[in-house]
Amino acid sequence: MEELAIRAPIRTGIVRCALAGFCCVLLLPGCAWLGVRAQREALQRFARVRGEVRVDVPSEQPIIVVLLRRSEPENALDPETREPTYRIIDHFPLAGAGRFGFAVTPGSFRLAAFVDENRNRSYDPGEPALSPQPPFRLGPGETLDDVELVIPHDAALAEHYDILALEARAPRDPRNFSLGRFSVAGDVVDLADPRLGPASGRLGLWRFVDFLFEVGPGVYFLDEYDADRIPVLFVHGMGGYPQEFANLIAALDRDRFQPWVYFYPSGVRLESIVQHLTDTIAELHLRHGFASMAVVAHSMGGLVSRAFIHQLGTRAANLDVPLFVSLSTPWAGSESAANVERAPESIVVFSWLDMRPGSEFLEQLFYHPGEPARRHALSSPTQFHLLFGFRRDERSFGPSSDGVISVQSQARREAVQEARTVLPLDVDHAGILRSEEAAEALRSLLLQRFEKRLWHAR
Repeated sequence: MEELAIRAPIRTGIVRCALAGFCCVLLLPGCAWLGVRAQREALQRFARVRGEVRVDVPSEQPIIVVLLRRSEPENALDPETREPTYRIIDHFPLAGAGRFGFAVTPGSFRLAAFVDENRNRSYDPGEPALSPQPPFRLGPGETLDDVELVIPHDAALAEHYDILALEARAPRDPRNFSLGRFSVAGDVVDLADPRLGPASGRLGLWRFVDFLFEVGPGVYFLDEYDADRIPVLFVHGMGGYPQEFANLIAALDRDRFQPWVYFYPSGVRLESIVQHLTDTIAELHLRHGFASMAVVAHSMGGLVSRAFIHQLGTRAANLDVPLFVSLSTPWAGSESAANVERAPESIVVFSWLDMRPGSEFLEQLFYHPGEPARRHALSSPTQFHLLFGFRRDERSFGPSSDGVISVQSQARREAVQEARTVLPLDVDHAGILRSEEAAEALRSLLLQRFEKRLWHAR
């Protein structure tokens, strides 16, 4: 994608300092600003379709919604039927009736759905199904909302939809982009894979659309899935990457726990990241059936994780998160982002908007939308533990911080009130991930919280 040079001046010293602070913190060269406007514009050109699906006779069986795209060139016709041809490009699995959504490049589409009675992620003869619905077209940035799909309990399909075969093909064709096809749900990788390193983290912050094509957002496994071990999901922060968790992952008892890492483009709106994480974990839960998991998050990843835990119950009712550990999370936002709306759009990544103190996203982490006095606490059985750092460079000025996030933000009153334990550490923002004290605390919390489950598993 062609990068655009930035010519618009930053008009105030305050904004200049704020943006410079972000750049210095993340150790990025000045050229990192290039292309942000192009990335924002490309992201806004994606089209979306959202709706709900159910069976006309209520059922608790899994449902898969199928998205079909008209084959290119669009004037091509099937040689036998002389009708336009559509091919499956994505799917959306649900544990039962519920909401679905797709993000795609513009084109012509149809939707179908079926009940996956034998849970093999393929349509088999006799399973209730909804045939492909009338076609619709989506242009750049358009959204088709409130689609309602009702699967007849006594209808079947002529077509055979094999989701596993679709995933096996997985050609990454930008012209036929669909977020689900580019997402990762359980690929096994080595943590040392360069794809999980700092270059990809920078790509995800500044060139977030390129990240979708070149890296692939989603949940990566570091071992083959093991039903006898409890998943521990690690969620990085702004500009972060999975390899940052190497020390904490090394501290895990790998006989009892299996590490997963969520890698995402940290330059997009946090609500989109939360939805993607929720969808991905829901799909993995549907596939593997694990009953519980732990979540460990650093910096902005803690914001993503708390919102994800709030949402998870709507997608995976039989999945618990008994333990949530945050490290150096800016619960009250980042002071550096306070004036970011005054900067030229060409250099502002979307996630900064959600990091502003008092943003709607931040407030809804602790209070229900539209009800500022009603607390939105983590539901049982989730136990929350808060770790934060307070070491900064001796030459630093201003409020006490870990060199990046103020202690006041890390120790936001509502977060502290809800935490089972609060552990302040004499480390800086990145150093907390290398801290032996943090690793020991995590190891202890995991064993304490999952002791009974581990004992029963054995």
